[in-house]
Amino acid sequence: MKNFKHILFLAAFMLTSFAMYSQSIFDKYASKDEVTSVVISENMFKLFANMQLVVDDKEAQDFIDIAKNVKGLRVLTTSNSAIAEDLQNEALDYVRSKKLSELLVVKDKGSSVYFYIAEGASEGKIKELLMLVTEIKEVTINGRNFETVLLSLTGDLDMEKIGALANKMNLPEELGQINSAQRQ
Repeated sequence: MKNFKHILFLAAFMLTSFAMYSQSIFDKYASKDEVTSVVISENMFKLFANMQLVVDDKEAQDFIDIAKNVKGLRVLTTSNSAIAEDLQNEALDYVRSKKLSELLVVKDKGSSVYFYIAEGASEGKIKELLMLVTEIKEVTINGRNFETVLLSLTGDLDMEKIGALANKMNLPEELGQINSAQRQ
């Protein structure tokens, strides 16, 4: 019985540290001057989902359906190459430690886009979608070129709706491919 308590304590500790690992990456880099951080909380997504809108548009309804099940969205971007390298290494360590599955990799003109997922409780659902984009010097937003983007979307997510919505909203075309990549 004593061994069981030790095993249970160790398992709880490990689960807690894995859950905090993702957050710690974002917390660590969000405070750096040369990093742009965006955090959208579960409460904000609930606000979107609970807005009393008359929705005749399937795209808008898909967004509302997705928003109902999102726990959070975190994004980090940087144009600093030293920070970008550290961020990429820590993101890949996170992928290995959480045993995320590689969903899709797109390499084009020196840029790379990686999608990783933590599968959900049922088929077609995921707990986390992690996107890492590297070497994207050709993309300029408000006069800034970005070296690296790290995005984490968590919740009870329907891959089919995310892929369809990405296609309709002109989000990066790689995001629209995630539904078909999951079927392979």
